[in-house]
Amino acid sequence: MGRLRRVGRWIREHYCTIDVRTLGLFRLVLGALLVADCLRHWAEAGWIYSNDGVLTNHYHLFHPSSGFNFSLYHAFSSIGEVHVAFALSLFCFFCFFIGWHTRLFSILSFLLVTSRDNRMVMIENGGYVVVNLITCWAMFMPTGRRFSVDALLRSYRERQERTAADLADRSRPAWAEQPYVSGIVLLAILNLATIYYFNVVNKSGQIWRRGETVHYVLHLDRMVTGLAVVAREYLPLWTKKGLTWGVLVLEALLVPWILSPYGRRFTRALAMGGMWALHGSFGVMMRLGPFSWFMIGWSFLLPTAQHWDALERWYRRRAAPRVVVYDGSSPLAFALMRLFVRLDGLELLRFEEARAAAAGEGGEAGEPRPELFVVRDPSGGRVFQGAEALREILQALPGGRFARPVVWALALGAPGALLGIASRRRDAIARFFGLTRRPRARAAESPSPLSEKLARGRVVAREALVAYLGLCAVSQAINENKSVPAFLKHAQPKLVQATIVYPRLLQGWGMFAPNPITEDGSLTVDALTIDGRHVDPFTGQAPDLELSDARGLGLGQIRQDYFNRIRLDRNKAFRKPGLQDYLLRYPERTGRPEDEIIAFDVYWVRDQCPRPGEGAPYKNEAIPILSYRKPGYRPRPGMPALPPVKKEESAGN
Repeated sequence: MGRLRRVGRWIREHYCTIDVRTLGLFRLVLGALLVADCLRHWAEAGWIYSNDGVLTNHYHLFHPSSGFNFSLYHAFSSIGEVHVAFALSLFCFFCFFIGWHTRLFSILSFLLVTSRDNRMVMIENGGYVVVNLITCWAMFMPTGRRFSVDALLRSYRERQERTAADLADRSRPAWAEQPYVSGIVLLAILNLATIYYFNVVNKSGQIWRRGETVHYVLHLDRMVTGLAVVAREYLPLWTKKGLTWGVLVLEALLVPWILSPYGRRFTRALAMGGMWALHGSFGVMMRLGPFSWFMIGWSFLLPTAQHWDALERWYRRRAAPRVVVYDGSSPLAFALMRLFVRLDGLELLRFEEARAAAAGEGGEAGEPRPELFVVRDPSGGRVFQGAEALREILQALPGGRFARPVVWALALGAPGALLGIASRRRDAIARFFGLTRRPRARAAESPSPLSEKLARGRVVAREALVAYLGLCAVSQAINENKSVPAFLKHAQPKLVQATIVYPRLLQGWGMFAPNPITEDGSLTVDALTIDGRHVDPFTGQAPDLELSDARGLGLGQIRQDYFNRIRLDRNKAFRKPGLQDYLLRYPERTGRPEDEIIAFDVYWVRDQCPRPGEGAPYKNEAIPILSYRKPGYRPRPGMPALPPVKKEESAGN
């Protein structure tokens, strides 16, 4: 038993403990990414999420894309309603980002991202699963303890400064200093390492071994960016081979770097740097949706207390202490000082009262009041006022240099003028916000025995749920990854299946595995309008059935993944009525009656990527997968008859 306890303590110390500053930074990064990804999907809402798009919610309810499918977005039908849904989602993600009611909006964020995924499973890729996973793990972490509105408000409730001496007390409460210990930390770190492990062992094909993967990937015109097009034309083959093998080596190294229990000051830093280099390259070269950026976001769970201490030492060498002299008679000035105290994580600011009182407060009539606040350099004695004083304060605050442009923008570029107005009207502003000269002290309340028992019960319930989710994740990883031996595969209980599939917490990892894609392809629609023109309703241009001359198609991840999935035989049920109805609504989108479509053929246009050492694709072909002719249509005099219906063929399973 003693040995087991020692092993448990070792695991707890090395894998279950995380600095609360790391959790706060992780929330900021994850929240910003959720906001950006919501805006990306919102831009495509009309054709992908509304009933005017390619898949209506009522059709999807009766023909779900997967088992155990649930989505809040099914309740929103028209494009206006979908815009409301995205606006509410954006509000929740932003509240999670700033850390206001963090726990609530963390749960809502998870529900919303998984609902968005389930609304259109056809465009899901590994990046969507990564979003679901880290948003799920974040629900169990106290990400609002630092760098959040919640932490700020809690600090105001617990610390009621009344004098300048109180401002000098910089002791922090235990909840803002003590590391967080939970099995969710172990689960999140193990899951991250698992992604890279399977991404290496699943890449067992000969193309990876020969070092040709980067060559083929750079020629996938439906995925690549303009930078990749330039790279494929100028990089020699030996460089592409080196990059291919380099990707395998780096992904393999990331596993021990992430999991190493010793030397984490260096191994975790190497892991973060490696992840940023790897996924940053993927992100600028390929349109993979959220995968690259959310994997970078996941890396922000890796910093340890040693990294924070090193960062603090680095910042102190570049920041200068300052003395803030404030109007001691002004409730507004004192309220600002209380805010600065909470933002001054490095304790580089000291506070002094200026006691030149106005008439009616012990001074002579007409005696001028001091500035709301000024800043003094303690080493040289120089005094800063107005915008310069605010600049000096921001320079001393952690991250204040990066926040300065935001503050200046919020002040419309005139912070000095706004501070002057606030200084002249300080009493009126204080009365408007209900500020008193000193905040009223509150007696500290000790938790009752019942509340302590409930708190312990919540911890036990949380850890039990985390353990269950961990077992589900292990089961899914075993069943979903082809490199796992067959004798380990097993039938999952329906409860486990529901736990995994409802929120799309999948664990199959193998980007371009076992071999990369060597066949490029995209969707082209050849539609005939009532006035005899041929047009592709997706582009508004003439149909292009030749892929081999492309230098990147410029398709976003949502569009190119929809094109790639709708051509598969297993998704035939979503071509008619979904895709067909969307194409026939083309004149409604353009507002031109002459754009009425009387016939169309949907093609999967594909070619083979160039062979290694070559630059020209080959074997271009157009495979018809959907054909339509307007029933009962008779052409007007002088117009040709409708072409015969194309025989639909298989473009893949």
